[in-house]
Amino acid sequence: VANGNNWIGDCLTGEYSVPGGVAQDFRFGRIFFSQGSGAQPVAGRIGGAYQGANGPGGALGFPTTPENGTPDGRGRFNHFQKGSIYWTPQTGAHAVSGPIRDEWVKQGYETGPLGYPRADQKKLQGKDGLVQDFEIGSMYWSEPTGTHSVQGLIIKKYGELGWEGGWLGLPLTNEIGIRDFGAFNRFQGGNIYWSPASGAWSVKNG
Repeated sequence: VANGNNWIGDCLTGEYSVPGGVAQDFRFGRIFFSQGSGAQPVAGRIGGAYQGANGPGGALGFPTTPENGTPDGRGRFNHFQKGSIYWTPQTGAHAVSGPIRDEWVKQGYETGPLGYPRADQKKLQGKDGLVQDFEIGSMYWSEPTGTHSVQGLIIKKYGELGWEGGWLGLPLTNEIGIRDFGAFNRFQGGNIYWSPASGAWSVKNG
């Protein structure tokens, strides 16, 4: 693998054990190997984020691809057994995993409505669930509500009303288009509507 990836530099260590496999350090990155994933290099900011996520012993598991460029030319990524790490100069390197990644993939990865991740996943305050911020919105997950995105001017209004800690609670849908080029999201406590003519406004259930 190192011979085909000269950019990773010269070898600094012999192979050493990591949970589930082995690794080897090079000047500009590491190569990880397991029986299920083969040998894959991880380097740069993506490598830093991977180590910050506890490497192969963490939530992502072993890398399953080398570092690749994204189709739009803006970023780079590695896929892992249980997620991905995406990097751009503007957003930095952040892991996407679990049900949030599953929904992000359905929406088209970085070419979808949310763009690239700009923060790591974090636990919701005062609720059982997760949230991750992307360039154009955020993705929320909880067991009772599922995984849904909120974006654009709708998420701006959502923030003004206290995010998930406000009376709206968590989103129940992704953004849904309506006539007059508008859109809305359903939440536990009501809806937020948006249109070019009238801006964003909220309506309580009942």
